Amino acid sequence: MMVEINSWVDPVTGECPVAQTLRVLGGKHGPSILHCLTGGEMHFLELIRAIDGISRKVLTEQLKDFEAHGIVCRSPKNDARRRVGYSLTDKGHSLCRILGQLYSWNQAYK
Repeated sequence: MMVEINSWVDPVTGECPVAQTLRVLGGKHGPSILHCLTGGEMHFLELIRAIDGISRKVLTEQLKDFEAHGIVCRSPKNDARRRVGYSLTDKGHSLCRILGQLYSWNQAYK
């Protein structure tokens, strides 16, 4: 089945929405961050421990970017450690469902 290339062009901006979405996902750790959050809210240090090889700087930048795009919600906790929880928004959950389909596709065709 051929996909018409023009169907992937936003009529208003003239840009490719697929490319825009891939830019939002960020670098190599973006999908891993989102995958971690599919299990529920996590604190910053939990994310650091869960994602092999990610630096604090990269995690901070990616979380800020996800928050700016409405994919992740940042929730400061009023505890003694001044922790911050991160969770997926509805928009983030819908994106993760699509990423799950990409995972399934990869497993079927690798």
